[in-house]
Amino acid sequence: MNLRSFVVRLGGAALLVTMVTLAGCNAKVRRGGETTVNVPQQYDMTIGAYKDNQFMLDGAVLSSPDLEAHFRYLQDQKQLPKTVLLKDTDDAKINNADLEEFASLQLSFKFTGYVMHKGKLTLMSAVQGKKGNDDSEQDHDNPQPRRHHHGGNGGGGPSGA
Repeated sequence: MNLRSFVVRLGGAALLVTMVTLAGCNAKVRRGGETTVNVPQQYDMTIGAYKDNQFMLDGAVLSSPDLEAHFRYLQDQKQLPKTVLLKDTDDAKINNADLEEFASLQLSFKFTGYVMHKGKLTLMSAVQGKKGNDDSEQDHDNPQPRRHHHGGNGGGGPSGA
């Protein structure tokens, strides 16, 4: 084996090790690793989780369709919030149905969503779900929430825990 083939093989091995290392780092990113973001000191709107998949907004209990209608009204008035916090209340904790509705609203009305659940602040990044090739006639959004966790109160907004 001459020096040139040794250097080429050594370079190939180094390239392979680098690729494996980078692939390992990339897997952590795809799984939703910890991320640092700027958390607002206050939110344009705060929504509380309530019993039976309802929401508390400014002291009023709203169903999911009523909450969406409120957002549509704000859209018509050109007063949509830019940041919205969904939090636990004394009456109920956030569940998956609440998160799905919040993600759907986030996709429809393009606000930055935060979730305060059990004292932990989370940035909610809703993404559009893939539509299947089935023959169903449903033509609605299937939001898939993607969340980035932040410890504590995140330095902003009221704590629901």
